[in-house]
Amino acid sequence: MQSSLYFRTEMSAPWGVAVPAKGKVARFHIAIRGQCWLRVEGENKPLFLANGDLVIIPHGAAHVMGDTQETAAKPLGDVLSETQYTGEGPLVYGGGGAGCTLVCGEFAFDERETHPLLDNLPSVLSITADQGHHAKWLDAVMGFVAHEAAQMRPGAHAIIHRLSDIIFIQAIRLLLDSSPHNIPFLSAFADNRISMVLSRIHAEPQHKWSVESLGQIANMSRSAFSNRFSELTQMSPLQYVMFIRLNRASRLLIESDYSLGQIAELIGYQSEAAFSLAFSKQFDCRPGEYRKRASTQ
Repeated sequence: MQSSLYFRTEMSAPWGVAVPAKGKVARFHIAIRGQCWLRVEGENKPLFLANGDLVIIPHGAAHVMGDTQETAAKPLGDVLSETQYTGEGPLVYGGGGAGCTLVCGEFAFDERETHPLLDNLPSVLSITADQGHHAKWLDAVMGFVAHEAAQMRPGAHAIIHRLSDIIFIQAIRLLLDSSPHNIPFLSAFADNRISMVLSRIHAEPQHKWSVESLGQIANMSRSAFSNRFSELTQMSPLQYVMFIRLNRASRLLIESDYSLGQIAELIGYQSEAAFSLAFSKQFDCRPGEYRKRASTQ
């Protein structure tokens, strides 16, 4: 997650807001007081939000929120213009009837990168207040966000920023705990043996990993480990090692002054040529081109 945006809304009936689609973001809404309806583009079933409910829209899909399902919705840009909202204080909008207070925000992800964890999240993550009580950490964090959003004392934005990161992680955990089926890639973290392997790969992507050595970490035979890993992640073990290495390389290309040869060595490649070829296959451009593009954005 590269950046985030948060604000509090004070809506009053009748009200309706149409939020446009936005790539590479995960949006969220927490109902603090009152209630509202939400419909996500591509989803048939609308969602009802009441006090303490949370919804996350992981892939930035367009959605409509309002006091009822029938209330006409104005584009978000028009609402911001009409209310002359500057980003300071709450966004106040509506007809003066029954009120609904929300904390709204988004997590932005790097446009240049992808990750199967994010790609395999469902289009909507909905967590009711009752579900939150089953995950005490999530319930406590959401309550603290609500408190800070209502008080808006000095430092509130910084606190909400950090707590919202926790909400995102906890929501994924709750999804894993509550799902009766394997979710591609995400379920790998719920498997203790495969999760240990993922942690080691993330910590030491440059290591000369083999299927056998990774299987030993999981205390599984080569074939059993390979089959289980591929079943849960939709990648072979060594494909995942390469994926993590090259994602690490992409960050080093942007955030460091290391030469291509130094980066190749740091992530476990024996030569700059082998690194460049593998990088080109994953990112559709050579490392030098990738660095140059990033520097101009």
